[in-house]
Amino acid sequence: MLFAYILLLISFMILSYYGVTFLLKRWDIAQRGKADKTASQFEEMFLFVRKKVLIRLYIIAPLVMLIAGFFLSRKWWIAIIFAIVGAFLPLWLVKFMDKRRRKKFIVQLVDGLMIMNSCLKGGLTLVQSFEILSEEMSAPLSQEIGLLNREIKVGVTLEEALMRLDKRMPSEEMTLVSSAIVVARETGGDLTKVFSRLVETIRDRLKLRELVTTLTLQARLQSIIISLLGPAFFFIVRKIKPDHFDIMIQDEVGRLMLAVAVVLQILGFILIIIFGKVEI
Repeated sequence: MLFAYILLLISFMILSYYGVTFLLKRWDIAQRGKADKTASQFEEMFLFVRKKVLIRLYIIAPLVMLIAGFFLSRKWWIAIIFAIVGAFLPLWLVKFMDKRRRKKFIVQLVDGLMIMNSCLKGGLTLVQSFEILSEEMSAPLSQEIGLLNREIKVGVTLEEALMRLDKRMPSEEMTLVSSAIVVARETGGDLTKVFSRLVETIRDRLKLRELVTTLTLQARLQSIIISLLGPAFFFIVRKIKPDHFDIMIQDEVGRLMLAVAVVLQILGFILIIIFGKVEI
């Protein structure tokens, strides 16, 4: 019997060793995949970060959040939630930076079209206007137009370069600009008049977007506050009187009601986000 227990213990240790090794290997592969994707996204934003640094960031961020969550709450389940947030934190950071860069690009597009309009009126060609634009404007517009100029110099057609720019910086404004330039070149239209109308159109769209954002700000804040009232009430009552919800936690019907309440709370928050979006 003792020999059987020893064999069982050895088998358990071997399985645990190989199981942990397999999980660590899969974890490393997953983190390397995320790091590769993040590195390519940074390169699209003209930010060059070594993949080793990104891999360390994806490994360290969950551990740091895990330790911080445990020291703040002294509870492992809260620490695990912090670790999950830390695992997705680099992705959220990249998305935030990319979104802010695209928004700045659209705002710069109005000034860029005005500069190109002045260059065309001064007798320069469209390609020369793009070169002046890349020199006069700041990032990110100067970076994207500079890449467009380099593509044209190596033999890419202007139409194809504009389509690639539209794919790199997808937005209705950029699609409108690229399509207008291509159509004007094919039909022989006056690009100065086209750019003047584009400036007015894009400027009106930006004003309308800011107006909608301002008008819906109060409703969005109210929705967030209302969504947080339930969890805040739960944690405050638990802090004041820890045994207040014991009757619901111990009873099967009470646990079912709590589960339904959590699901409905999450569903309501998602619906508020969906209905609160206004596409322009």
